[in-house]
Amino acid sequence: MNIQTTERERRDATEDELKTLPHVVDSVPLIVWIALVAGALERFTYYAVTAPWQNYMQNDRDSIEVPGVLGLGQATATNISNAFSFFSFIAPLPFAILSDAWIGRYKTLCISYMSFVNLAPDGNVLPQAGKVLVYSARERFRLDAAKPRFQAEKYGRTVPWDNLFVLEMKRGLKACKVMACFVPFYLCMNQITNNFVSQAGQMKLGVIPNDTIQALNPIACVLLGPIIQQLLYPGLQTYGVAFGSISRMTWSFITISSSMGYAAGLQKLIYTRGPCYESPRNCADSDGGKIPNNISVWVQTPSYFLLAFAEILGFTTLSEYSYSEAPKDMRSLVQALRQVTAAIGSALGMALSPVAVDPKVIYMYTGLAATMIAAAPVFWAAFRSYDNIDDEDGLNEIGLMQPDSHDEMEETAARAHP
Repeated sequence: MNIQTTERERRDATEDELKTLPHVVDSVPLIVWIALVAGALERFTYYAVTAPWQNYMQNDRDSIEVPGVLGLGQATATNISNAFSFFSFIAPLPFAILSDAWIGRYKTLCISYMSFVNLAPDGNVLPQAGKVLVYSARERFRLDAAKPRFQAEKYGRTVPWDNLFVLEMKRGLKACKVMACFVPFYLCMNQITNNFVSQAGQMKLGVIPNDTIQALNPIACVLLGPIIQQLLYPGLQTYGVAFGSISRMTWSFITISSSMGYAAGLQKLIYTRGPCYESPRNCADSDGGKIPNNISVWVQTPSYFLLAFAEILGFTTLSEYSYSEAPKDMRSLVQALRQVTAAIGSALGMALSPVAVDPKVIYMYTGLAATMIAAAPVFWAAFRSYDNIDDEDGLNEIGLMQPDSHDEMEETAARAHP
């Protein structure tokens, strides 16, 4: 009886239950808190190194108000910062392949000195995934053509996977298409660690270092997270407003566009204030760079709050979406591909670094804002159907599916062999 009760408690919700039952927050297990603390410590190490970089590279040793060493200028410093981000985001990819295709996630975690779950390797699914893509390409890129029954009836070929694997591949590719749209989103988020730091250095700081202002972003995430989770989502659900994954990510595009637009407006405001106007800290009246333009650095606060709101709607949802949609034996790889998307965003930042100088940087902010606001309706139009449960995939009833179950590809095979 206890076993049956446990099985009932752990089963997946049906489509009707997802639509009709209230969604409530579950308690967080201790092991999740341990993982969060470990992640926070890793981020502490990361930002302890990267937070001072922009100042260190951009400003020279003689700078008193805004510290520095190398004196490379804003454009070069931003380029190097984006290059570092590119390699840090691209690095997980080989380890993801190692985890999914060879030694398994548990041993990979042990290598990384983290051992929370014991997930033994379940064979190398990457060659099978490659064959599924090849077989579907031969049938005009229809993934259903890679299903075992279709391959057996049309080509007399026995394949080592089942219908479930093909369906999971279909979902995983959907997630990859969604992830690819986040390249400019990552480019906008990268402004926190480079150009926003430089922008803060052009304003009156008081006793706050310009590379400390970016701490407003995680603070805003902590403040906005419970509000969004406890008020926004339940409120929308109460009024019957659908706010699924694609809807949330679409609004994240709009929100981050607002942040970039605000940054552009703020940069314009900085240029209208003395003493140096369009050359902050770089004129005779600045007393050798000691006097910034006459505007408080706290005016930058809304940019960080808008970025935090976009981060919660975008990054959190994308991480959840890409993990849940990925094939179970390729989740590490799909998550690594999400990091590749971030790396491409950093590469674009390197390409744009020549305009990260005064007064051209205002055009970069404006361009990013325009790109994201234009991308939002396109993203929504392309992927809004993903917010609905896809009956074609049948994954809500996947436990009842057998490898040779009758499906739509039987009809396709029958048409191929009348």
